[in-house]
Amino acid sequence: MLQLAVLGVGLAMATSVIGQTNAARDLVNPFVGTGGHGHTFPGACVPNGMVQLSPDTRPDGYNDWDGCGGYHYSDSLIYGFSHTHLSGTGVADLCDVLLMPMSGTMSLKPEEYRASFRHDTEQASAGFYKVRLDARRKAANNEEALPAQAIGVELTASPRVGVHRYHYPAGEDAFVVLDLKHRDKVTDATITAKPGSDKLRVTEVTGSRRSSSWAKDQQLFFCIRYSRPAIALLSSQANNNGTPQLIREVEGTDLGAIFNFGDLKGEPLIVKVGISAVSVEGARANLEAEVPHWDFDRVHQEAERAWNAKLNKIAIQGGTKEQQRIFYTALYHSYNAPYIFNDVNGNYRGMDGAVHRADHNVYTVFSLWDTFRALHPLMAVLEPDMTSDWIKTFLLHYQQGGRLPVWELWGNETDCMIGYHSVSVITDAYEKGVRGFDAELALEAMVASAEQDHFGLKAYRERGYISSEDEPESVSRTLEYAYDDWCIARFAEVLGNKEVAERFRDRSRNWQNLLDPSTGFFRARRNGGFIQPFDPYEVNFHFTEANAWQYGLFVPHDMERYLEIIGGPSALTRRLDELFNARERTTGRDQSDITGLIGQYAHGNEPSHHFAYLYALSDRPSSTEVYLDRIMDRFYHDAPDGLSGNEDCGQMSAWYVWSAMGLYPATPGSPNYVVGKPLFDTSTVTLGNGRTLRILAAGEATHRNHLAEALWNGRELAVHRTLPYGDLQQGGTLELRLEPRAGASPRPMDDEVTKDGDTGALPAPIIQADAMSFSDSLVVDLRHVPGPWFVEAEFVPENRAPLRVSGDRIVLEEAGTLRAWCRTANGSTGPVVTARFMRTDGLRTATLQSTYANQYAAGGTQALVDGLRGGNDFRTGEWQGYQGQDVLVTIDLGKVVRIAQLGLSSLQDQRSWVWLPKDVEFLTSINQRQWSSTLVTHEVPLDTPQAITHTFFTPPIAKRARYIKVVARNVGPCPEWHIGAGGSSWIFVDEVLIKEH
Repeated sequence: MLQLAVLGVGLAMATSVIGQTNAARDLVNPFVGTGGHGHTFPGACVPNGMVQLSPDTRPDGYNDWDGCGGYHYSDSLIYGFSHTHLSGTGVADLCDVLLMPMSGTMSLKPEEYRASFRHDTEQASAGFYKVRLDARRKAANNEEALPAQAIGVELTASPRVGVHRYHYPAGEDAFVVLDLKHRDKVTDATITAKPGSDKLRVTEVTGSRRSSSWAKDQQLFFCIRYSRPAIALLSSQANNNGTPQLIREVEGTDLGAIFNFGDLKGEPLIVKVGISAVSVEGARANLEAEVPHWDFDRVHQEAERAWNAKLNKIAIQGGTKEQQRIFYTALYHSYNAPYIFNDVNGNYRGMDGAVHRADHNVYTVFSLWDTFRALHPLMAVLEPDMTSDWIKTFLLHYQQGGRLPVWELWGNETDCMIGYHSVSVITDAYEKGVRGFDAELALEAMVASAEQDHFGLKAYRERGYISSEDEPESVSRTLEYAYDDWCIARFAEVLGNKEVAERFRDRSRNWQNLLDPSTGFFRARRNGGFIQPFDPYEVNFHFTEANAWQYGLFVPHDMERYLEIIGGPSALTRRLDELFNARERTTGRDQSDITGLIGQYAHGNEPSHHFAYLYALSDRPSSTEVYLDRIMDRFYHDAPDGLSGNEDCGQMSAWYVWSAMGLYPATPGSPNYVVGKPLFDTSTVTLGNGRTLRILAAGEATHRNHLAEALWNGRELAVHRTLPYGDLQQGGTLELRLEPRAGASPRPMDDEVTKDGDTGALPAPIIQADAMSFSDSLVVDLRHVPGPWFVEAEFVPENRAPLRVSGDRIVLEEAGTLRAWCRTANGSTGPVVTARFMRTDGLRTATLQSTYANQYAAGGTQALVDGLRGGNDFRTGEWQGYQGQDVLVTIDLGKVVRIAQLGLSSLQDQRSWVWLPKDVEFLTSINQRQWSSTLVTHEVPLDTPQAITHTFFTPPIAKRARYIKVVARNVGPCPEWHIGAGGSSWIFVDEVLIKEH
C-alpha cells in the first residue's frame, strides 16, 4: 500500500507551559459548539457517561435543526434541565427527564415554567454547569403573578447519575417540575411517588419514559431522590384541565408532576437522578452505587478528577492561550461519546429489546460514519481497553440483530448515514494492538454485514457499483462500501483467511466503476452510463451530504491505483489545487451540513476531512502545511460558534486533536500516520500501554512554516515520512525540524510511488448514450477505466437472439438490451453491465404548466413521457418533484390515436412531506378546443407510515385523441398531526401512462 506522508508546520507559538493540575476547570470551554451549527451541549457529564445533565433552551428538536443538542447559545429562555443529550449530531433525540425549579407559583405549562437567563450568569467547565434563572414576569393576562425572584442552579454528574443543587429565594414556596412530555413523542410513561414516614410527603420518585424519535423505541427508567421531603402533585393538562391533585402512581403519555417543598428559608435543595435503560431497580441501584450521599461538591470534585485523568493524557507546551483552550476543549468533546449503557450490575438492553448482562462495559451512541475517521483511531491509542469494549458491544449488536451497527442509538439501529464503518473501527483497533475481543466472531460479523441485500448492497456485489435507480446516494455508498471492504480484506488477511481477504480486496476496487476518466470525478450512473448533464458543484441525492468535489478523492485505501488512473502525483496536485481553489458556492439542493468551505473542501462535514493530507502523495507536499494552518485557524475558535459544522460525537474535535499534535490517521485500518503540522512546542502523549510519545517542534518559533526534517528517536523517518504505529506504540520522540517556508521547493514523488502491477478485480465498463429512448438511431459508446483489459458486448434485440458486437461505438436502430463486460487477455471477466434502450415514434412531447424543483428534475421537461419509472424512494432520480402546487402537463401525441386507458404514477412518503395527489383529472381532445374529462381519486390514508407507489388509472375510456391534459391536485399544507404541520407538501410523479387500442 502507498504510504501517506509528511508535512507541514506552524503558527507562531508562545512559551507558556500548560499546568496539568486542573485542565478540566481551567482549559475546557463546554460552550464551544453551542452556537452556530455545532449542536453541542454545555452541561455536566463525566467521560463517556450515560448522563449528560444540561439545560434545554429548545423544546422542539425535530423541526429545529439547531436544537439537536437541546441548547443553543443564541437563546434566552431555559425550559429545564434534562439528563441525556447528543453531542453535535444532525438529528435530534434524547433530552429525557426534564426537571425545572420554580418558586412562588407552579405550572406544568412550558410557557409558564420556563425562565429567562443571561450568559453573564452562566458558568461551565468539564463536569459542572451553573446558571441563574432570572425573575419571571407576570403572566400576559395579569391574572396570575409569577415568581419575582431568581433561582440559582448548579449541575454535576457521575456516569449514571445527575446531581442538581437549587438555591431558592427565602420566603416563597419551592417547587420542582418533572416533565416527561418534553421533546420527542412519548408512547408510554409512568410516575410513582413513594411516600415517606408521614404518608404525605415523598423523598423518592421513580418512573419510566418510552418514546419514539430518531431511536424508534427508546426506553428510559429513572429514580429521583430529594434531599428534603415534598408533596407530589400531578397537573396533566390533557387529563384534568391543569387542576393539581395528589399523586402516588400514574401512567399515560401526557405525564408531568410538581413537587412542593414549601419555604426552604434559603437552604439549598439537592436532587439526585439515576437513570437506566433496563429498569427502575437498575436506576435506583445506579444512584445508590455512584452517589450514596448528599454532598454535591464531592460529586463535582470526582467529576473533575475523572476529566483530568483523561485530559492529562496529553500534555502540551507552547501555543497561544486560545490554542491551548481549543485543544483541551476538543479533547473534552472527544470523550463525550459513545456513552456507557449498562447498569452497575452489568445489565443492559440489547438490540433485540431484551435485557442482557455483560461482563464488560456496554456502550451506546455510535456515530460511525463520522467517528471512524479520527475519533476511533484516537481512542485506539489513548483508550485501548475502552476501544475493546466498544468492539465487544459491536459484536453483541451482531449476535442480537444480525449485523454490526451503522448508527446505533440507545439500543436502536437508526440506519442513519451509509456504509458499515464498524469494520473500519475493528480493523484499525486490531492494527493498533487492541485485543480482548473474539476476532473470528468479528470477521464473521463483518462478512455478514457486508453480505446483506439492503441499501444497494445486492447491486453493488453483482454489478460492481450502485446505480442511481438502485438506491439514493449511490456514489457515496459505492465509495464507502469499497473502503469498508478493504478493511474487511485487511482484517481477514491478518487472521489468515485468504478466501475472505481476496474476495473483499477485489470488492474494494469497486470505486473504479464510478470514476469518469473524462472528468476525473466520481459520478452517478444510470442505465449503464453516467447521468447527464453533470455539474460537480451540484448537491443532489447521488451523494451523502456532499457533491462530486467533496467525494472526489475518497479512495483512502487505494491511492496507488487512483494515482495510476489520474496520471500520478502531479495530477493529484492539480486536482487538489482545483478543489481548494474552486468557488465557494454549491448548486442544487440546499445542504446545511456543507460548511467550513475552502474552495469546495468542506471541513464542516466529514468526507473531506483527510483531503489536506493527500498533498503528501503529490509532487508538492508542502501544501499540506498551508491548508492545515488555514483550517485550524479559520474553523476552530474558543467561542460558542467555534466549530464550522456539527461536532458529530467527537469527530470534528478529534480531527483537531490529531492535527494540532502533528499526526493524522488518514487511512484508518492502516498502521501508519501522516506526519502533519505540530501546533505546539511539545505534545507529550501517555499511550494506553503506559509508554510515552513526545512530539517536538524544533526551530525558531516565529518561522515554523515548513517541515524540513522528521526524526524518530534520532533517525530520519522512512518512505514519505510516515510514522508507523509499531514505532509509536513503543514510545519515543518524534522531532519535527521546522524552517521558514520561503525557498522550500517541491519534492518530486513520481519515482516513489509503488506500482506492484496488481490491478485487482476487473472494472465494470461504461455504456454511455445520450438517452434511453430514441426514434431513429442512437449512438452508444463503450468505455472503461485504464487497465490491461478490453470491453466485450452483446446486444439482445426484443424478441430476437443475442448479437455479438465489436468496437467501442455501437449504433442502435432497434429496441433491446445491451450487455457489456471487461475481459483480460487470459480470459478473466468482470461484472456485467446492462443497459435497456427503447425505440419510440418520436412524436410525443410534454409541455409543463407547473415548475418542478431543480433537485428533483428526473429527466427534465420530458420526464413524464420518457418511459423511466421510479422505485419506492423519491431520491433515486427518476421521480420529478413539485412542492406546494398542482401538477399540470399537456401531452401532444403527434397524431390522433384511440386511447384505451390513461394513468399517472405517483409516490407517497409522508415522512418526507410527500403525498399522493388528492385526485387526478385526465382530459383528452382532438383539437384542444373540446375536452372530455375523467376524475380519479384514491383511498390511501395520509398517515401511511411507509413509502408507497400508486398509479391513478382511469376506467376504460375508448376515445380518439391527440392531446392529453393531466391535472394532479396537491393535498394542501401538511396536516396538523404531521411534524411539518402547515408546511408545503410535495407531489412526486414519474410517468404519464398511455394505453392505446
